[in-house]
Amino acid sequence: MLNPLWVLSANTAAIRTLIFSLSSDTLGNLLIIDSGFHEGWSTPMIPKLEHDDPVRVSSEQGTWIINLMYVGVGIGSLIPLMLMDRVGRKWTMLIAAIPKISSWIIFACAQDYLAFYVGRFLAGVGTGVTYCVTPMYLGEISTKQTRGPLSASLAVWINIGMLLIYAIGLWTSRLTMSLMAVTVPLMFLMSFMWLPKSAVFLAKKNRLGKAERVLKWSLGREDVEEELEEIKRIVSSEETGKISFWRSLTEAVVRVESRKAFGITGILLGAMIFSGAAPILAYQSYTFEEAGFGVSTDVCVLGSGMAIVVAGLACVILVKRTGKRLLLLIAAPVTVVSLSVVAGFFTLKTWGVDVSSINWVPTVFIITYALAYGVALNPLPLSYISEVFPMDVKVPAALYCSVFYAMGSLLVVKIYEVLKQSYGLYVPFWCFAAVTSFLWLLIYLFVPETEGKSLEEIQMELRGKSTQSTISESKHRY
Repeated sequence: MLNPLWVLSANTAAIRTLIFSLSSDTLGNLLIIDSGFHEGWSTPMIPKLEHDDPVRVSSEQGTWIINLMYVGVGIGSLIPLMLMDRVGRKWTMLIAAIPKISSWIIFACAQDYLAFYVGRFLAGVGTGVTYCVTPMYLGEISTKQTRGPLSASLAVWINIGMLLIYAIGLWTSRLTMSLMAVTVPLMFLMSFMWLPKSAVFLAKKNRLGKAERVLKWSLGREDVEEELEEIKRIVSSEETGKISFWRSLTEAVVRVESRKAFGITGILLGAMIFSGAAPILAYQSYTFEEAGFGVSTDVCVLGSGMAIVVAGLACVILVKRTGKRLLLLIAAPVTVVSLSVVAGFFTLKTWGVDVSSINWVPTVFIITYALAYGVALNPLPLSYISEVFPMDVKVPAALYCSVFYAMGSLLVVKIYEVLKQSYGLYVPFWCFAAVTSFLWLLIYLFVPETEGKSLEEIQMELRGKSTQSTISESKHRY
């Protein structure tokens, strides 16, 4: 029996394209927006919990409230191992909404810090599943012309979620914020279930008829032979049928293109995490207060949130023109300069130099940091994740990326707190600047350009083979 949306798609190509754009991008990204809520939640809420909320927490408890979400992300990344290749990306994403909804209910009803621990952990579990599966789902439903902007838009939606939770959380109560936020995963759960599974997943399960119908519906046209043949080549170029996780892990280690993919994503995730965004954004209220700038701290926080959203939108527009690699190579040095200037300001202040005449510097350069981070270091690693891994190693790849992100974020938040308490606020900023400089060099040396290339072309290049000759050989087999 056909999905009702497929019946509607028989009317016109324009209607099919419109429905697909709304459903796959807008409805699917509701879950991503909710992840942005949880990423940004600590910025408005930790100061309130330490000073204004009926439930009070200590500084140490606040640090754990921040970090337990990243612990949950690590645990949540294990769930797709059991589900992703059995029920598909779509239903795994639907399952991710359940702990997210539960976390908002807990936040609304919390009476002590332990409830926040549980809520943040559950939020992390749902977010971990989301980060594992969504890039792959989008990578599989998109064409090579739209894959870059569509994948880059993941980070834009996360940033929009962060901005919205800043705006809501800074000026409303915890209860009001939680009740408003929970509507987003609820809407996702009720709407996303009507979307089809990806054509790549269906082809992998040898359901080619349904895969063809999905392609016709999603692309808005009847002639999908070229796309279907490409999907067949992707699936047939790897071992057919279901393979175990351990076999998939072995393939990831043995094959040169898989090793390169893991190395590339490791470099990019390292730049995303160890440039310090998690603690810098979570504790930015403290940074602005320490600087002593005359503008309201809440306004400065909102300004950084707007900056990262604008930068993400700029990335989606620019990536098709400049490619991903150039954006990364430009943004990383700007990030280093911004971090160094903020570090230099607090170094001078620690040494007793009068910096009152330049107390605007941290605000301006943290916003500059947010712009540089948002235009490349934040969105583009997610885009690469959806492109560089072979089909049969995507489950261990998803696990690797989620655990990397979770453990890296947990580590960087803790390092920031320890260095700040032990040596002063300027030390973590200098450390982040140094690490980002090193990672910029690695990006220059090892990260290739993938924009405008099909998944098959990317794999051929990672293998070091001629893409055109390999595609010709694949077509000859069919």
